[in-house]
Amino acid sequence: MSEMPEQVPEPQGEREPPEASAGYDDPEEGKQGEKAAMAVQNKMNLQTAPIRTYLDGTVVPVLLQGLSALVKERPANPVEYLATFLLQNNPQKDPQQ
Repeated sequence: MSEMPEQVPEPQGEREPPEASAGYDDPEEGKQGEKAAMAVQNKMNLQTAPIRTYLDGTVVPVLLQGLSALVKERPANPVEYLATFLLQNNPQKDPQQ
């Protein structure tokens, strides 16, 4: 009977990730592709994140800035002031607008 060589399992989690853009014909194109993939992954993470995490990552920072400005200004119409502030300071706003 022939004996099978003993297989040694690879250690889990000890391998280092490949260098960014490694293995691409055009390293710059590889970096751009990886950046696009990360953007999609981040968007997916936001879609599946718990409510608190989603709000903390998207709305809360600009909302706190708006509320601080609102308290300093104390305008006659605070809701309109805050709405205008949020629209003008939207971090996801298209810069061409």
